[in-house]
Amino acid sequence: MTLKMLPMGVVFLALLGLSCTRVCPDGGICRHQNTCCKNAVGGYGCCPLPYAECCSDHLHCCYERTVCDLVHSRCVNKTVSLPMMRRVPQLQETLRAIICPDQESECPNDATCCQLLDGSWGCCPLTKAVCCEDKLHCCPEATKCDLAHSKCVSSSLESFPMLEKLPAKRRDNHSVGSVSCPGGKSSCPDSYTCCLLASGDYGCCPYSQAMCCSDHLHCCPSNTICDLAHGVCKDGEAIFPLLKKIAAVPNDVTCPDETSSCPDETTCCKMVDGSYGCCPMPDAVCCSDHIHCCPEGTQCDVAHSACLSARGAAALTVVAVATPTEVQKKVSVLPCNDSVACAEGSTCCGLVEGGWACCPLPKAVCCEDHQHCCPHGTVCDLEASTCVDSSAGTSTPWFDKSPAFSLPTGNSQCDKTTSCPGTSTCCRAVGGGWACCPLPQAVCCEDHLHCCPHDTVCNLQAETCDDPSGVLPSLRWVEKASATRAVAMPTLPARNMCDAQTSCPRDTTCCFMDQTRKWGCCPLPKAVCCHDGDHCCPSGHTCEPHRSSCSKGPLVLVPWFSKLSARSEAGGNASATDVKCDNKSSCASGTTCCKLKTEGWGCCPLVKAVCCADREHCCPQGYTCNMQTSTCEKTADALLPPLPQVRVVRPEPVDHEDVACDVGGEFRCPGRATCCRVSASEWGCCPSPQAVCCPDSKHCCPAGYSCDPKAGGCSRPQLTWDGKSDFVPHGL
Repeated sequence: MTLKMLPMGVVFLALLGLSCTRVCPDGGICRHQNTCCKNAVGGYGCCPLPYAECCSDHLHCCYERTVCDLVHSRCVNKTVSLPMMRRVPQLQETLRAIICPDQESECPNDATCCQLLDGSWGCCPLTKAVCCEDKLHCCPEATKCDLAHSKCVSSSLESFPMLEKLPAKRRDNHSVGSVSCPGGKSSCPDSYTCCLLASGDYGCCPYSQAMCCSDHLHCCPSNTICDLAHGVCKDGEAIFPLLKKIAAVPNDVTCPDETSSCPDETTCCKMVDGSYGCCPMPDAVCCSDHIHCCPEGTQCDVAHSACLSARGAAALTVVAVATPTEVQKKVSVLPCNDSVACAEGSTCCGLVEGGWACCPLPKAVCCEDHQHCCPHGTVCDLEASTCVDSSAGTSTPWFDKSPAFSLPTGNSQCDKTTSCPGTSTCCRAVGGGWACCPLPQAVCCEDHLHCCPHDTVCNLQAETCDDPSGVLPSLRWVEKASATRAVAMPTLPARNMCDAQTSCPRDTTCCFMDQTRKWGCCPLPKAVCCHDGDHCCPSGHTCEPHRSSCSKGPLVLVPWFSKLSARSEAGGNASATDVKCDNKSSCASGTTCCKLKTEGWGCCPLVKAVCCADREHCCPQGYTCNMQTSTCEKTADALLPPLPQVRVVRPEPVDHEDVACDVGGEFRCPGRATCCRVSASEWGCCPSPQAVCCPDSKHCCPAGYSCDPKAGGCSRPQLTWDGKSDFVPHGL
């Protein structure tokens, strides 16, 4: 058995180890059975209770199904009154390192020091790894290096490709190369990769050109794939553990007061009021007037408003106000549309009148009353005003939405068609148009060419900006730049052109029909055109002509779709065959009218489709929308492949959620697995709860199925409505 064919039960045990902590929306970590609660500064703390109610004071929390009574500091409902719980900080993940034998190099805590060809030290990205004799490669613990075949060999796992080492980090304080992350506000060590974290900041993956995983926590080496479900990185036959990112180093310059900072490549200078400002040059000279600064290697001549050097004089530069460090952290937003947004970690939900509101939960379920919302993976119970988790058999109070806030634009708008970048100021130009002064809230001079800082006066004769009080020296005025004309966003074509004379609707796919030798329209975007010339399948699926279906693996079968005739461009805008939604709206022939969240009409690209309750998705005729799993499901006969049993692994220490297979508790399986005998004295684990153990002592079937040796699978004559034998992922 190769490493990529690891038994599912073993992977299941590994996942149990990963589930002992809870990751909050800001990337922080709380203990298992704790609840992430938002704090007053926009981050998250930990409530030491499962499914807790987070109180509005951002300090306390209450038990599940109770309400915070802040006046009496109690958690109350109709039957109990309990003391409030105080929140605790998130778990601090200490960034430890392994010191290599030269005492000058170090590797990450979950790596191994290995010597390189030049005598320096490198890092193998595995704990307790075996360093190969070629001083270039390494192998996992309990394996041997097969240099002749570039493999790591093991008696139990056979062989898989070797891993290359990475250079170790030097422990001294000498400057090392770094990679600047997007935005320029943070950087990672050289040969690392910048990866976005859940907080919106950047972290560092200890691989060059690494693959950043979609959970915003882990990363994988180049040319591998993140398998988050199993917590590994895949590359053909090789499987590596996922790596956790480390925090990136901010590029900002911290000022001496330790409360303000300036951007990279600038200098902190003390201002008149004692606070710090930013001189827009690195290693600059701060002038004694506490207003100006000069380039490195020059001297301030405040009397003549110049910077003196051996090469001559240059104009003084005005110091800009520094930014306090406590507001440096970027607060990401989640745009609902072009004008309103919700805070990161929340969900945009439509209102009855067509506007937007914010649910204070990530990936939340928006309830049909357009007023409340529920956590991801639960269902809104409108009658009971609760959120139901059918998998756990529990219900929790639902959440009220808060209003969305206006989305600020990145530019200063001069008029409907003209804007200036960032916080610059719009000023009239000589020809009557607009120009941009590169200063916030600037004073536009009467010559329509120059501008001055806020609270100064334009002196046209001296070409300076004067202080009205006469206390501060005059400044050189600033020349304006041209304003930017607004460019209309490109509009997507209303139809997809199959050729010069034939087209299909925008969200469909052109497929050639062999029988008629004409183009047809598959009612799916980016669809797969089947070879029979009459049918098509969703993207990512395969046509199965012998089953008249579309396949995406052995467990996912959906009926294939018949194509519609394409529209001839010469035929005009005839709409006699359109499907009427009401007196004002219609959809193209071969589609179905479905209500949207905005109370308007949308078109589902399926004939006689089922419109889902979320008013966003639809399913084929004969299917049911499963809002909890975001799938289209259908009752049908099913044949599943049997699940292989794996021998019991006895982890140390034993998890309290494990299931004992024998009386003495010597053999155990994970909590959601089933014990099945593999011999008279040994047990195996079936990776499915309440499973059926097959007579061959090798396989098992999910609950509700029976072992069918003749068919070589698990059969079930009638599936209930929520059986996932046939479904379309995420609707259509």
